[in-house]
Order: sequence, then structure tokens, then C-alpha cells
Amino acid sequence: MHLRKIICCFCSVLLFVVVFCGCDASDAVFTSKGMSITLTEDFKENKEYYGMVYYDSEEAQVYVAKEEFSVLEEKGERIDFSLEEYANFLLKSISVTAEIKNDDGLVYFEYSKKPENISYNYFVTVHKTEDAFWFFQFSCESSLIGEYRPLFNKWAKSIVFD
Repeated sequence: MHLRKIICCFCSVLLFVVVFCGCDASDAVFTSKGMSITLTEDFKENKEYYGMVYYDSEEAQVYVAKEEFSVLEEKGERIDFSLEEYANFLLKSISVTAEIKNDDGLVYFEYSKKPENISYNYFVTVHKTEDAFWFFQFSCESSLIGEYRPLFNKWAKSIVFD
């Protein structure tokens, strides 16, 4: 009888752990405009936002922009940028100062802003394909950046281009 209670208690604890601690959202692949990114199923694709693809969840957002070389050339812009130069170009265009980092092949910068009295952190990665520059802007409220920075990095490394 005593062994039965121990086994029953163990099974109850195991069930609790499986049900409540294993609740992480499953991965989900999103594809648009020649790229794919793996986020979680918590994300939903929204309408384009100023030509950018936009994914959001309850706590985080991802904006994806593709700047085609042909369009940049028509505007008289250079297309022979390195990724670091392109990141610097983006920083100047949004009037932000940040350190450009190259970590494990991922070129990115981080900054924070306070639109509408809420502080947000942004993690921006830059990429180059045969026909375009891309940038992926991951964001969340500043109070959540400790939790999301590793996820932003993981999601950025999941990006695949056609």
C-alpha cells in the first residue's frame, strides 16, 4: 500500500511537470518574399507595414525588410556595402548610435527607444543576398530583453534565403 502511494505521488508530479513546464510553444516556419524564418507558433503574420513583412506575438515583434539592389540603384544608393557598412547606413537612416557586432557570422546591432512612453529594445540583423540587402528587426519591451535576446539570436540564425 505504501509503495502504491509513492508511485501515485510520483506520477502526479511527473504529470504536473509535463503539462505545466513543457508548455513552450512549438517552432513554426514563416516564409515571405524569398526568405524563411523559424519563430514559434505564438507568432502571427500581419499585413505588410510600409513594405515590410511583420510578425508578432503577445510579447515580441519581428519586422523584415528587403531592399532590392535595383531599387537602391535607381535612388542613386550604393550596393557594394559590406554588411557592417550596411548596418551603419541603417543606423544613420534611423538616427541611432549603436555598436555594430559580428558574432558567429551574424552582423547586428541593438538599441532602445521609448515610443509612446514604453521602453522597447531592438535587435537588428543585416543580411545580403544576390539581389538585395535585408534587415530583420526583433523587438520587445525593455523589461523582457534578458529573456528575448537569446531567442532573437536563435531566430536570426534560423533565417534562410531562397
